[in-house]
Amino acid sequence: MKMKPKPADRFHSIVTRLLIATACCMPGCGESQQDLFMKHAQRDRGGATQDEAKTPTARPDAPSTPAPRQVAAKPSPRVVETSVSVSPAAKTDKVPPVDAGEPPESKSLEEIVGIQPISQRKPETELTVAQRRRRAFDNLQKINAALLAYLDETRHYPRSYHQNAGGVPTLSWRVELLPYLGYEELYKRFDFDRAWNMPPNKDLLQFIPDEYVSPERFDDKTNFVLPTSAPFIFGDNRSTSQSMVEDGPENTIMLLEINDAHAVHWTEPKDFQPKSMMQMSPYLGKLRVDGTFALWANGFPVLLEKNLSDQQLFQAMTYDKSDALLARDIHRAITVEEVDVDPELSDSLPEQDMQAQTNENEPVPAAVEMEMPTLIEDVDIAREPVPSAVQISKAQEKLRRIYRDQLTEATKPDDKGKLAAELIETAAGLEADPAGAFVLQRAALRLAIEAAEGDTLIDAIDQRVARFEVDSFRENLKWIQEFGAATASRDASFVNGDAILRRAIPVIYAGIHENEYMLASSVARIANRFAGGARDSVVSRLLTRLRTQLGAAQREYEKSMDDLQQYRIDPSNTAAGASFGTFLCFIKGDWKTGLEMVAEGQGDLAEVAKLDLRGAARAIDQVAIGDAWWELSQRGSGAYRQGAQDRAVLWYTQAMERLPESLDRIHVKNRLQEADQTDGRSPLALCVQLSQEIGVDLSSSLTSIAAKGGRVARRDDDDD
Repeated sequence: MKMKPKPADRFHSIVTRLLIATACCMPGCGESQQDLFMKHAQRDRGGATQDEAKTPTARPDAPSTPAPRQVAAKPSPRVVETSVSVSPAAKTDKVPPVDAGEPPESKSLEEIVGIQPISQRKPETELTVAQRRRRAFDNLQKINAALLAYLDETRHYPRSYHQNAGGVPTLSWRVELLPYLGYEELYKRFDFDRAWNMPPNKDLLQFIPDEYVSPERFDDKTNFVLPTSAPFIFGDNRSTSQSMVEDGPENTIMLLEINDAHAVHWTEPKDFQPKSMMQMSPYLGKLRVDGTFALWANGFPVLLEKNLSDQQLFQAMTYDKSDALLARDIHRAITVEEVDVDPELSDSLPEQDMQAQTNENEPVPAAVEMEMPTLIEDVDIAREPVPSAVQISKAQEKLRRIYRDQLTEATKPDDKGKLAAELIETAAGLEADPAGAFVLQRAALRLAIEAAEGDTLIDAIDQRVARFEVDSFRENLKWIQEFGAATASRDASFVNGDAILRRAIPVIYAGIHENEYMLASSVARIANRFAGGARDSVVSRLLTRLRTQLGAAQREYEKSMDDLQQYRIDPSNTAAGASFGTFLCFIKGDWKTGLEMVAEGQGDLAEVAKLDLRGAARAIDQVAIGDAWWELSQRGSGAYRQGAQDRAVLWYTQAMERLPESLDRIHVKNRLQEADQTDGRSPLALCVQLSQEIGVDLSSSLTSIAAKGGRVARRDDDDD
């Protein structure tokens, strides 16, 4: 079987105190107290036996029979899981007991934790600058999603490190975050009473999660650190809630990517602690050509440009100084180029014939296409480049002079909402001044968030997306996330969030197509606040189910990349090809590409796929194909059950049009009714169901929606 190389393109598409003894923070004062702690921790204790030194011990304060909690897990390459059990201690600063005893002899530690040692993960060829940048940005967003999930559950940020009963720092926050990244089995192997560089913790260094790996080095050190000096959120190893961030989470840096020279072992309780608060720049800016990747504490990525002063960096990281610096004063979005497809990957994928194979004497089968809406991008949309930083800076100064009084006087939410609408209208008329329009849009977006006006926010987003060459998915995602963070502490009934709920569905749908499942999940979480209040409402129930399925889809996506890699190395590995094709069909809804790959595999699924590809012209034969998919759906679960049922519905629907009144017709009608009454079990199906409940169109891309008038056009359609 040969297939075209292009379909593969789609799948390449996120510590310690400053000093415990402040006198030791000055150069030349000798070892810090933390360094002494670490040396003290490394000394063997006379009372510990040799066996005790090898065996992880449970923390004394850990519960003996913890109640399970469902957390998205990253399965090992050959295992598909939908959830794993994690003790409630993962939701707090308490750490659950680790398993006692050695791993079973039948499994290696690598198989148990589901991660290869880092020495086996380094690519054969050096990554390009664009590939390293893309990977770093993707890792940043995955860590961000995990941090937000931790914050969402515990209502506070994680402590920068864990310390044992003796007050010795042992393990980093990066270990505490493992269950939220999907590495629960690895998490269980750590002994939180022992230092990071003592057994068994030392032996686990090699299993650094991909999210922490440096794309420059591929070793057991990471560049992602928290600011942990005393004036910062994570200083003094404090447990900080969002309400304690006086400068506002949206104006405070919570994580950044430091230079290689200052990278730390990923489990080490060590983060960003510059020797001088006014000499931060030497630690930053050497990995990425235009600055430093970072995260605001509300979970939004930011590029800290190289020209920022140490004073600006310090103000951005402090959390309780109430300084004058706001995020908008220094914020710049992170841009990531599309990475070219690996030629070796393309060449190794067999060319695919999209036509069903039939015998010359057989009737031509009727084509069956998946009913999931296809995102249609209007190729005729002409947009302008985003103005340069210099142009934007000059326009920003003009805006401040012209609108100084209006901005000062707009103190109430209603006033801010009205001013935001006025700025949007003014920006629409600045056809000859793109930089002016850009800064007016940004001011309107900020004011709309402060006013909690979702309608105005969506109008501003659509105006920007329709005019400028921005990533429509990322632009919608950015402002919806900021809106969600700014209104998180407010009663949803007093927030104008209906437009946010309506826009969330196409944003989530676009995220699924871009394989950004965790980002899509964050949008679903925000949208659920505006789903009508009742947690048992249809929309709220579907959004809650959608978040669960997006977590499962993320795991399936990661596994599919492993299958694709194996298929690339060995095109005769039809099992890996079939597994990848299964992901395409059931998770992505790409049956046209994936079905033939599935048919190359083994087992019942492959046989039904072959039957589907042969097709059928007679209604009764179409019912038989539908029945085969339906029977498979009854043996599956989650997205696989849903996908098989959806495929059965397609064949049943096609047969129904020509079936005479008969028992066969009654049979098909009953199954169609049963399918119609079932909540979706896959992200795509749930998006379709939500779009029907809310009344939004999923067939147009976010760019096309913006170009057609966005929310306003949709409202007019409703009136018609």
